[in-house]
Order: sequence, then C-alpha cells, then structure tokens
Amino acid sequence: MNDLEQLVAQVLTKLKQRERRTYDCVYDRHAAVPDTQVFLDHATVTVANLSIELVSHLYRLDTTDPWVAWLLQAIDYRVQLRLVVNDLSLQFIPRTMLLDWPVIFMTPEFRQIRAVYPHAIARATIAGLPDKTILVVTPTQRLTAEARDTLSRKQMNLQMRTDEACIWQK
Repeated sequence: MNDLEQLVAQVLTKLKQRERRTYDCVYDRHAAVPDTQVFLDHATVTVANLSIELVSHLYRLDTTDPWVAWLLQAIDYRVQLRLVVNDLSLQFIPRTMLLDWPVIFMTPEFRQIRAVYPHAIARATIAGLPDKTILVVTPTQRLTAEARDTLSRKQMNLQMRTDEACIWQK
C-alpha cells in the first residue's frame, strides 16, 4: 500500500469513527465553550440546558456570544446539533428555527420539538415524524382525522402557537 492509499484509509477510518460518536455538554453562559476539536471527532453534539437568551442570540446570529459562534461553527462542520430546552421554553423558539434550521430542538426527555409547513397536515406528515414528538402548530393549520389518529398512536403532543412569531419576536 502506498502512502496515498494509507492516508486515504486513515481518513476513512477517522470519518467512520466520527459518525458513531456523540458529544454531550451543558450550556452555561459563564463557562468557556468546548473546543472546536469536538466537531472533528463527533458527528452529533447535544447541548443541554439551553437558555431562552441563547436561543434569541442564536436566531439573531449574534456571534459576539461565544456559544453562538461555537454552534454556528458546528453547523459549518456539518455536525448534527441537538439543543435541549425545557418544556416552558417552547413558546420562545422561533417557528422558523423549527422549520428551517439544521438543528434539532428537544426536551430534557429527548422528545423532539418540530413544526411542519402544510396548512392541512395529513397522516403521512405525522407518520414521518419521530414518536413522542411535540408538534408546534399555528391556528391556520389543521390536522386530518387520520393525522389525529396517528398523532395519538405515536404519543405525540400538539403545541398551539397563537401566530407564527414566538413571544420575544412580538
């Protein structure tokens, strides 16, 4: 095996190891952010105890906040980010983050918090979501009868938003 083949084999081994590794940390705005080496060694990063303040800073891309800069760098490294917020914080997560951002919001019980685009939510949409998901919907969205049955079977909950904006965006 020549040097190039050996190098390629090492890189592939490292990538395979990375895909299986996860890194868990707890957000503390007074603590230093973890090292960026985490992104090279782990394909999934879970950040627990996310504050409403950090969600707001992240949404606004406030890179003066070191945690925001670190999280955005994780996205640049194609890391799957799982952000854990408490149940009372749901109304503070902008719906666009739930719809469009490449992050997964979760509760401390690891229930995903999701939103979907269709105004008429069908069974297929609900079936495509993980069990026990908390689905954030707006008053303009409606679930079909089959979707409601599937929601119940999958032990999912609906979280109604009064409008598209979250509390701090009003």
